[in-house]
Amino acid sequence: MSLDSKGQNEKAVIRKLVSELDAARISYCHWKSNCRLEATLAGDEDIDILVDRRQAANLQGALSVSGFKLAQSALGAGHPSTFHAIGLDGHTGELVDLHVCHEIYSGDSLVKNYRMPIEGELLANTRELLGVKVPDAACELVYFVLRIALKHLSPIELLKLNRHRSQYADELDWLQQAASRSIVPPPAICDRLFPVIGPGLFSDLVNAVARQDAIFLRIRLGWKVAWRLRGVRRLSAFAAAASRLWRFGDFVRGSLSGAKSLHLVSGGAIVALVGPKATGKSTTANELARCLGRHLNVCRIHAGKPPPTLISWIPNWFVPLARRLLPHERMAVYEDAARRERRDFSLFHVARMALLAHDRRRLLQRALRKAAAGAIVISDRYPSLQPGTIDSSSFDSLALAGCDSWLKRKLMQYERYCYSAIPRPNLVIKLTAPIAIAIARDATRDKAGGPDEATVRRHWELERKTDFGSTPVVTIDTTAPLEETARQAVNAVWAVL
Repeated sequence: MSLDSKGQNEKAVIRKLVSELDAARISYCHWKSNCRLEATLAGDEDIDILVDRRQAANLQGALSVSGFKLAQSALGAGHPSTFHAIGLDGHTGELVDLHVCHEIYSGDSLVKNYRMPIEGELLANTRELLGVKVPDAACELVYFVLRIALKHLSPIELLKLNRHRSQYADELDWLQQAASRSIVPPPAICDRLFPVIGPGLFSDLVNAVARQDAIFLRIRLGWKVAWRLRGVRRLSAFAAAASRLWRFGDFVRGSLSGAKSLHLVSGGAIVALVGPKATGKSTTANELARCLGRHLNVCRIHAGKPPPTLISWIPNWFVPLARRLLPHERMAVYEDAARRERRDFSLFHVARMALLAHDRRRLLQRALRKAAAGAIVISDRYPSLQPGTIDSSSFDSLALAGCDSWLKRKLMQYERYCYSAIPRPNLVIKLTAPIAIAIARDATRDKAGGPDEATVRRHWELERKTDFGSTPVVTIDTTAPLEETARQAVNAVWAVL
């Protein structure tokens, strides 16, 4: 396939990186899985580049200009001489994951235990494929068969390999066809770089990888390769087993939670999505979490409906009953403009708002801790600095001054304290849409009580008064298709990270 026909599916951020590497005359190559380079350029697979360590400083400049941000594992589960960088393709709102190596280590995916002195050969003999520098096919083939052999040492890795066994046979066939045009044949390269392997074992490895049903043969040959390469192990057998167990625990934790372990070196953030009812806050938050969470540690919370804490759990059980027995205590009553102007609050309402403020403070303080640890916290709704607005303090200074009940005044003070102790978000994304569209959307939502046009209009007015102080606020019109709204939201978040 030609570069022109393929370029329609490319991620612009990846092509920009390649252009910057070439412009800076950096010695690099995309060093593995080049039979799927088209998918890599489209962002469907991770980008694996090898860079001469002497040009590490120049590489950082090229990454910055290309829009990539450095990332690391939250638990330090990286590999030697390797780091991650995440790039945003602004046209699609999708992230891509770049793996940069300065030295080659191999083994199972959990523990790269074997130092493979092959980077000099990979960088010295490159060719161009789809406009990207890749190693000479014969050299790539040598490393490929050794890499596959060493992956057969771990039962965990065998389970992963078994799911993609046909893929490896196809890659071998692709490499063999390309290597047939190389000046130096693969066996000669293997003998020069890995003399302990020997031509006989190398030939057996090639044949075993080609046969999809030869799993036991590959296991036997894998152990033979590991034994012959024991001189280049970086960890003892005990240390490797301990590292593998720890990393497997991290893998299981991530699989169960669905969260990635990567976070940006520049730190995490709290991102608040606010806006009137039926402007698409939850839908946009879901898309934002999906896009960012493909490679980064993302956490979703709902500040509008915080989970109960120990002191509010029992009272919350009685809220549905109170709504039926005390209809005059519903939130809609207190959101009425005339009622807010009178600042007439019952003890029941004040206590309820104090408990809600307590729950919000606890939730958002936990969110701050997660963001400080590197996570991107996406909050559906968020308190404003302006009392009386949605999800914010219900009592301003005039309400406090006019309160003639000691108990109510103390509860009001505690409620105001809770909101003053809530951390400010790093970014507010304010979603908007014409009120007619919001009312039409609300009419189609499947919810208890059915459509509520009055609530939509009431919240619309309250949201116009929100104030987030010095926090950056980006306004997005959600009348555009969801893909465009999500793209704008991802770009806005990426700009503050």
